[in-house]
Amino acid sequence: MTLNFYGFNPFRPIREQKPNPLPDCKALDDTVFDILGLTEDERLGVYWAVCELVRNRLEKARSM
Repeated sequence: MTLNFYGFNPFRPIREQKPNPLPDCKALDDTVFDILGLTEDERLGVYWAVCELVRNRLEKARSM
Protein backbone atom coordinates (compact mmCIF):
# COMPACT_ATOMS: atom_id res chain seq x y z
CA MET A 1 0.00 0.00 0.00
CA THR A 2 1.26 3.45 -0.79
CA LEU A 3 0.22 6.74 0.71
CA ASN A 4 -1.34 7.92 -2.51
CA PHE A 5 -3.73 4.96 -2.21
CA TYR A 6 -5.71 7.25 0.09
CA GLY A 7 -4.93 10.40 -1.84
CA PHE A 8 -2.02 11.55 0.31
CA ASN A 9 1.01 13.27 -1.13
CA PRO A 10 3.98 11.45 0.46
CA PHE A 11 6.11 14.61 0.24
CA ARG A 12 3.80 16.69 2.46
CA PRO A 13 2.94 16.23 6.14
CA ILE A 14 0.08 13.74 6.38
CA ARG A 15 -1.86 15.64 9.02
CA GLU A 16 -2.02 18.71 6.77
CA GLN A 17 -3.90 16.70 4.14
CA LYS A 18 -7.39 15.31 3.80
CA PRO A 19 -7.74 11.66 2.74
CA ASN A 20 -9.38 10.95 -0.60
CA PRO A 21 -9.71 7.15 -0.80
CA LEU A 22 -10.88 5.37 -3.92
CA PRO A 23 -14.71 5.11 -4.02
CA ASP A 24 -14.88 1.36 -3.41
CA CYS A 25 -12.42 1.61 -0.51
CA LYS A 26 -14.33 4.55 0.96
CA ALA A 27 -17.58 2.59 0.85
CA LEU A 28 -15.98 -0.28 2.77
CA ASP A 29 -14.26 2.07 5.21
CA ASP A 30 -17.53 3.92 5.85
CA THR A 31 -19.33 0.66 6.56
CA VAL A 32 -16.73 -0.35 9.15
CA PHE A 33 -16.58 3.17 10.64
CA ASP A 34 -20.39 3.25 10.90
CA ILE A 35 -20.41 -0.10 12.73
CA LEU A 36 -17.77 1.24 15.12
CA GLY A 37 -19.73 4.48 15.56
CA LEU A 38 -16.79 6.73 14.69
CA THR A 39 -17.26 10.47 14.24
CA GLU A 40 -15.86 12.30 11.22
CA ASP A 41 -12.89 13.51 13.30
CA GLU A 42 -12.19 9.97 14.50
CA ARG A 43 -12.37 8.66 10.93
CA LEU A 44 -9.86 11.29 9.84
CA GLY A 45 -7.62 10.28 12.72
CA VAL A 46 -7.74 6.64 11.62
CA TYR A 47 -6.71 7.56 8.06
CA TRP A 48 -3.87 9.74 9.34
CA ALA A 49 -2.62 7.10 11.77
CA VAL A 50 -2.69 4.28 9.22
CA CYS A 51 -0.88 6.36 6.60
CA GLU A 52 1.74 7.49 9.12
CA LEU A 53 2.37 3.85 10.04
CA VAL A 54 2.74 2.93 6.37
CA ARG A 55 5.09 5.85 5.69
CA ASN A 56 7.23 4.97 8.71
CA ARG A 57 7.42 1.33 7.67
CA LEU A 58 8.39 2.24 4.10
CA GLU A 59 11.09 4.59 5.38
CA LYS A 60 12.44 1.88 7.67
CA ALA A 61 12.50 -0.64 4.81
CA ARG A 62 14.45 1.77 2.61
CA SER A 63 17.04 2.34 5.33
CA MET A 64 17.98 -1.34 5.57
